[in-house]
Amino acid sequence: MAELGKDYPVADVDDAAGFMAFARALREKKAREAEAEAKAQADQDTSSQQNGFTNGFDDFGGQSSADANGSAPVSASNDAWPSGASDSRNDDGFGDFEDKNHNDNNASLMPGIGEDVDTPKASVSGFRGDAAEFVSQETPVATSENVSASNASDHAVVEEDRENLTTFKSWGAPIARDKPAAQVRRVIIKGLPSAWSSPAKVLSLIHGGMVESIHITPTGNNAHILFCDHEACKAFYDKYPNGIALDKEKRKTVFVEMGKEVDVISSQLSFNLSIGSTRVVRAIGVGMNINMGELLKLASANNRKVEKILDSCVPGEPRNVVFRFCSIDDAVRFRAVILRDADWEHCNIQHIADPCELATGLHAD
Repeated sequence: MAELGKDYPVADVDDAAGFMAFARALREKKAREAEAEAKAQADQDTSSQQNGFTNGFDDFGGQSSADANGSAPVSASNDAWPSGASDSRNDDGFGDFEDKNHNDNNASLMPGIGEDVDTPKASVSGFRGDAAEFVSQETPVATSENVSASNASDHAVVEEDRENLTTFKSWGAPIARDKPAAQVRRVIIKGLPSAWSSPAKVLSLIHGGMVESIHITPTGNNAHILFCDHEACKAFYDKYPNGIALDKEKRKTVFVEMGKEVDVISSQLSFNLSIGSTRVVRAIGVGMNINMGELLKLASANNRKVEKILDSCVPGEPRNVVFRFCSIDDAVRFRAVILRDADWEHCNIQHIADPCELATGLHAD
């Protein structure tokens, strides 16, 4: 043990890679020495038996003493590291990491043994601190061809019927998005007088585009109008850089500002616009027994915000009622309700154009 400690300094057990490399180097050295000694001894014994005991060779039926015993004699010096006994090699605690007959497989577990000289190397040191290096091993590095091949296989898109599978191998190629980037669609009207703090009054100032929704702040001084497209919003904002004059004699002016953040067009809004939905619903053929109070109650149910209801009746023609809501969503929900109402099943109920879209300037209707 003293001689072993002198030739091979004790490795730091906390350095797992260094410790295993040291153990492997020591073990391989002892195994090679034992194997060489055993081979030399076997050759010497075989030669002496063939030359000195010719008759004994005949007694064994033409077999050498080594064949008769089943294996070549092993010297006592091979007891520590027997080269032919795999059980003994596995019992020493390191058998799971290497097999001398399969050095190629061991390269990934224990660096530095039985490698090809052409394989790219990465040097590994087994000591830390100021201790002398006792082993310098080499570890194979994956070549560029192997890396490119593995990357190609990883990124390969597998065509699968993912709609009918519980699990699948890849997410597949994403669907191309044909929607334009979100833009600002909101204008803010500031400085509203108290007499103008109603949706009907504010929307009479809006023109040039379809309105998605309108919201008046609780104080009544500001109104947020959300257009359906950015171009209409920008055109309205550019038209009034100095504000909108409500009363020139009294010098009442409201100012127009543009929103700071983009407004995303939701999938629901896109669908509503694609089928021609607006914030205005017209019902033709409404019963004469329904008064305005009942119409307003029906329209404003479930917290729907109503801008205005226009009721017209011409003698000899069906009654025509137009419901204007503060948002397209409220108009769509209201139409869905009365379509399923038995009292309205005889009526023709459709969305019509937004008056803000048709107007080119201030409008009172």
